[in-house]
Amino acid sequence: MRIPLALARVAALALISIPGLAPIPAEALSLAAVETLAMQHNPSLAAARQDVAIARGLARQDRLWPDPRLNVSGGTGNALGSPGEFSTRVLLTQDVPLTSRIARHADVGRSGVREAYARFQARAWRVRGLVAHAYARWRNATRAVTEVTRLVTAEHVLMGLVAARVRAAQISPVGASGVRLLGAQARLLRQAWRTRRHEAKADLIALIGHRPRRPWSAAEPSRWRVPAPAEALAEALARRPDLRLAEADRRYRQSVHRYQRARRLGWMTIGAGVALDRQVLRGVPAQPIDRSIELSASLPLPFWNRNQGNRSAAAAEVVRARTRLHALRWRIRHTVARDLFALRRLQTRERRLADLRGRARHAAALALQGLRLGQVHTASALAVFADQLTLTAAWLKTSAATADARTALRVALGGP
Repeated sequence: MRIPLALARVAALALISIPGLAPIPAEALSLAAVETLAMQHNPSLAAARQDVAIARGLARQDRLWPDPRLNVSGGTGNALGSPGEFSTRVLLTQDVPLTSRIARHADVGRSGVREAYARFQARAWRVRGLVAHAYARWRNATRAVTEVTRLVTAEHVLMGLVAARVRAAQISPVGASGVRLLGAQARLLRQAWRTRRHEAKADLIALIGHRPRRPWSAAEPSRWRVPAPAEALAEALARRPDLRLAEADRRYRQSVHRYQRARRLGWMTIGAGVALDRQVLRGVPAQPIDRSIELSASLPLPFWNRNQGNRSAAAAEVVRARTRLHALRWRIRHTVARDLFALRRLQTRERRLADLRGRARHAAALALQGLRLGQVHTASALAVFADQLTLTAAWLKTSAATADARTALRVALGGP
């Protein structure tokens, strides 16, 4: 008994729709989703977060005072220890700063926390930039494989028409060798882009630090608008995390310099205690115990060491941090201008190649139609298809370079 075709299709659809038997849909990963995964699973970022926790612990320690000291001493009046003769002293001392070194040290700790957080943000920005580059390469390679597959399909159609002409003895078998060579070139180009896609995906997974369970499918390219030069420069100076890190480092060096200046005077030690003393003299009745309250204070005399070396070194660190900040701003300006120029040149070349590729596709369609009708020579059709393959390869290469330049510019502006 044969099942009708309509009933078979309904049964197949019902089986596919059963949970667990349906194919897993591909997950269209956007750049934002990939960046989120990298922020969650990247091992280097996880280590950088601990640096922030370390800086916070040091900041808590920097604002603490030194512990007080308890001194207890006692003894007899002579080596033999005469009966009833003794002396005991209990003294509690505390180091007190003569300047605002505790507050300055706390400022250093807070500046260190801000610098550690800025360093984490700069590290995250670099990781996001690497992820964006790998994502752009993977997306472009996926699109390139699709485009070259269309050329391979067109080559199969051309090969079928040429084989029919060979069987009809209209052309010699030698004329079909050019079509085979053209098809081999198209397949080699597809294999090269498949290798690039695999490498880009491996780099992306390594940067994320996590392999998603669902299969991937390339998302649509981003529609990011290229800003004007003045707007790009202002955006880069406002958003670059490494610039904020340099500014945080400059403020940290300034706080260290202020702390070293506050350390020009040492600690003053003050103390308070109780002393018990009793002496027994020969031939004299025992005297009552002498009780006294002792107060002490010790003050350093800054004659030779006023922390001059550390202060001068901290001042030099401030100047060096300020110089690095200025150098980074200058480098950002030139980097943004260079990336803008390179991107605009590549976009112009990509538009021209896209226009030529469209004309080549139209010419190839006309050549294929003429070949079916016997109005076009095989060599002419082969030349048209060879031009289409060459222009497609150049367009794909330029398109990938344009995407890399666009990603480099977005990273230079503080993105993506």
